[in-house]
Amino acid sequence: MRVAMHQPHYFPWLGYFDIIAKADLFILMDEVQLERRSYMIRNRILDRNGEIKYLTISGDTKDFLNKEYREITAKDNAVWTAKQMNILKEYYRFAAHKDEMLPIIEAFLKKDYQTVCEWTCGSIVLIKDLLQVKTPMVYQSELEYDRTSKKSDLVLALCKAVNADVSFTGRGASMEYIDRDTYLANGVTPKFQDFTHPVYPQCNSKEFVPGISVLDMLFNCGIEETRRIFWDNVRSTHEFDEIEA
Repeated sequence: MRVAMHQPHYFPWLGYFDIIAKADLFILMDEVQLERRSYMIRNRILDRNGEIKYLTISGDTKDFLNKEYREITAKDNAVWTAKQMNILKEYYRFAAHKDEMLPIIEAFLKKDYQTVCEWTCGSIVLIKDLLQVKTPMVYQSELEYDRTSKKSDLVLALCKAVNADVSFTGRGASMEYIDRDTYLANGVTPKFQDFTHPVYPQCNSKEFVPGISVLDMLFNCGIEETRRIFWDNVRSTHEFDEIEA
């Protein structure tokens, strides 16, 4: 069993779905703590000048240090969702596939979600379905595991909870706290993602800007072409590289 796990992100970048597609199971980590100014509550798009702007969920982050992510309520939904629709209509006015995407996002933003986690996880499910990624997902909160575990021990505990023998992780900070020997001693092989972002035409930038929300690709390329590029990229890159000692 190959498992990947991550904090929920709002309309994540393409690499987020690459790691889901390559796993047998994906765990949405809804019991972790919110990281302020992170993609757990917002994500990046390009304005018409090619500058980075944010789509942000309005959440009640008071006392967030003492709450699990899934407990943080969303607030003023009617206000921030209307603002996001106006932003997308303006920034992607000249995008080739705006007429295809705007009704889909508008329908999503009319959902009656009550928590930030519901909005982020809902956005993940929406894009996952558009890309036709079939990997099943479960919530961390649904699993039985040692809830005193932190960082690397938490990932290992979740691997054991689902009987995984391979743990996929993205490159970056997560690699710093993975103890390879401990994982191997517990029957889990840690591997990190090998992902190269495919280049596509962006209506708001002459030079390609990677790593922003997948919404940018969908507005510029459309669902069918985004799906084709995504799966071509999944099949052409190395699955994962084993983390060295």
